[in-house]
Amino acid sequence: MNIDLVEYPDVFLRNISKEVTFPLDDKTKRLIKWMAKAMYQNLGIGLAAIQIGYELRIFIMDCTRAQNNYQVFINPKIIKTSDEMLTDYEGCLSAPGKQGEVKRYLRITINYKNEEGEEHTKTFYNLEARCIQHELDHLDGKLCIDYEKGEYSRDKHKSQTMVESDFRAKFDT
Repeated sequence: MNIDLVEYPDVFLRNISKEVTFPLDDKTKRLIKWMAKAMYQNLGIGLAAIQIGYELRIFIMDCTRAQNNYQVFINPKIIKTSDEMLTDYEGCLSAPGKQGEVKRYLRITINYKNEEGEEHTKTFYNLEARCIQHELDHLDGKLCIDYEKGEYSRDKHKSQTMVESDFRAKFDT
C-alpha cells in the first residue's frame, strides 16, 4: 500500500504543528508507525507528521544504512547549538525534484519526549543534526526550498504556492 505525502505547493505544509499531550492515544501510536512506513517507502531519513497530514509536533528519523531503527521525537526543542555551521543542499520528500541550499548547525542539543513520554536531552552531529533541523522546520511550517543561499526567506516560493493552491481550491469543488 502506497502512502501519499502532502507535497509542495500544498499550503497545509505551512501550518505550525501543535504540541502533543501524553499519554499517547492509540491513534497517535498508529500515526507514528504509519510515518515510519511512509518514510521507508519513500527512501527518506526523516519525516514529520505534517507531511502525512497531521499537525502534531512529531517527527521520526533514521540515518542508518539498515533503515530499520527509527527514532521518535515528540515536542522537540533545540536547547543548544554549535557555533559552526555548514551550508549544503537538501532535498525533501514533500518537494520532489526540488532542492534548497540551507545553512545548518553542525551540532545541536535537543530536548524531546519519546513514545512513552520519557524526556530526553541528547546531542546530535553532522547528518543527524541536519536532519533534525530540517524536520523541526517542517513543524514550524518551513521548507528547505524556502532558503536563499543558505538563509531562510519566507517569501521565496510564496507566489507560486498561493497561485497553485488557489487553482486547486477552485477545481476541487
